[in-house]
Order: sequence, then structure tokens, then C-alpha cells
Amino acid sequence: LVPMGTLVERIRSGGAGLGGFLTPTGIGTVVEEGKTTMEIDGKKYLLEKPLKADTAIIYATKADKFGNAFLDGTTRNFNTVMATAAKTVILEPEEISEEPLDPAMITIPGVFIDYIAF
Repeated sequence: LVPMGTLVERIRSGGAGLGGFLTPTGIGTVVEEGKTTMEIDGKKYLLEKPLKADTAIIYATKADKFGNAFLDGTTRNFNTVMATAAKTVILEPEEISEEPLDPAMITIPGVFIDYIAF
């Protein structure tokens, strides 16, 4: 059992190379079971460890041939952080543009993409 905000922050921590983060979310609940707790300035926190993946398959609304991707709507929720936390990232765009994407619309830079599936 992992709260959604905690899950995405664990993934973000993995992508950023952090050793984890502290959160008060879950203290006194089943979420706390088996986890390291710390008290700082009189407040109790859980140590949440980072999550990484071997492979991530990322859906994109549009991409260019360089792997730069535009994500629309709710696909931005987890896809952006998963692209940073996986060893191998496969991009599955709905449309591939022959022209480079406008830098203002790039949600995930191509540097994070290993393969483009189409």
C-alpha cells in the first residue's frame, strides 16, 4: 500500500539519484509497517526509498525523430518521472513529426529516450 503522491515521489527520487525522502504521510497507519521512521524537530517521518525500473514504456501524443516528446493531459502524471527513473525507455508516440518539435511543447527531452516504437 503506497499513497499516490508517495509513489511518484519515490520514482522521482530514483530518477534524481537520491537515497530517498522523508514524508509524514502514512504515520500511524499500515503504510508505516516495516519502514524506517525518524523524528525531526518533534515530528515523525517515514523514510521512503527510491524506485527505479529496468524498462519504461512511455506513451506520447507526439514525438520527433530525436525522441523529444509531447505528452498531453493525464499522460504527464507519471510518464515524465518514469522516463528519468528507468534504465531503458521506449517511447510509443501516437504521431511522429518529421520536423523537430517546438522546444516550448517538449514534455520529455529526447536525451531520456532509448527507443521509439511506431
